[in-house]
Amino acid sequence: MSDGTPASTTRLRRWVLLTGDRVRVAAVTLVTGFLLVGVVGYALERTLAGEPAHDATTVSLVGALLSGNFLLFSIVVSVNSLFVTGSDTPLDRELGRVRSVVEFRRQLESVIDADHVPADPARLVRLLSAEILGLAQSIDDDLHAADLDLRADLDAYLSSLAEETGEMNERLDGATSNVDLVVAMMDYNHDSQINDLRGLRSTHADALPAETDESIGDLLRLLQYFATARAYFRSLYVRREFADLSRNLVFTSVVAVATTASFMHFLEVVPTTHFLVVTVEAIALAPFILVGSYVLRVSAVSRRTGAGGGFVRSDRAGGDIDGISPGDGALGDD
Repeated sequence: MSDGTPASTTRLRRWVLLTGDRVRVAAVTLVTGFLLVGVVGYALERTLAGEPAHDATTVSLVGALLSGNFLLFSIVVSVNSLFVTGSDTPLDRELGRVRSVVEFRRQLESVIDADHVPADPARLVRLLSAEILGLAQSIDDDLHAADLDLRADLDAYLSSLAEETGEMNERLDGATSNVDLVVAMMDYNHDSQINDLRGLRSTHADALPAETDESIGDLLRLLQYFATARAYFRSLYVRREFADLSRNLVFTSVVAVATTASFMHFLEVVPTTHFLVVTVEAIALAPFILVGSYVLRVSAVSRRTGAGGGFVRSDRAGGDIDGISPGDGALGDD
């Protein structure tokens, strides 16, 4: 993000949108709002209008928040029901999905000439990035004596590829969860890398030795595997994110509903001071802010990982890699 934005602002924005724990982001937002409305708002209100009276607005506001919590909870439960229903697939489709994953791993092993690829997502991505850089170095060595035009285009491409892959590897070093992995892979522009490499291959087809052309083909396949793996890990992340949201929302909604209902029940005997009203409002708003923090990250990740790479995007189910049969949620879906 080299758009002139200060580094501290960039880090804060990235933490809020992507890297921050969603519960902590919601808590910080809630506390910030409480301080602004509770402390600053109270000072301004006393200065402009004297001692405020909340009796006229407290009941309607807290009642609306209580109704909103019930509505929000029912919506999230409905969405989760759809996810659970979608996960309940026939046995043949589950078998096809498992076979597609196994076939993906088998084909990747044949491309990188390995007996086994790691099942751990982070290790698999590191292996892919290492193989991509290794093939790029091999192509560079093969064409060290090529003509000037080819060398210029190749150097520009390899420089871009190495820079993006290196930056991704740096982000992978701190990846400890599925969301960390997806965020680390998010800015890798495999779509551009695939198209640029195909353009270079087409432009200089006559000057490429057969062995180098084969290496370029392997590099293209690796980039396609990377794109497919990223899309698959993103789908796993989205499912996990909604599961975490549902769990956290249950606890938050119970506290919010209990607090607001108790406040309304004892409204006649409890003094409606400014800070008490603001505290109840903050607790009642907690479920909405929590949902917002999750939706922000899911939308940011989905938007920045929506590139199709070397694949043609289609509404029709189909395997993107030769030999991988279509399957619901299979690794070839991108």
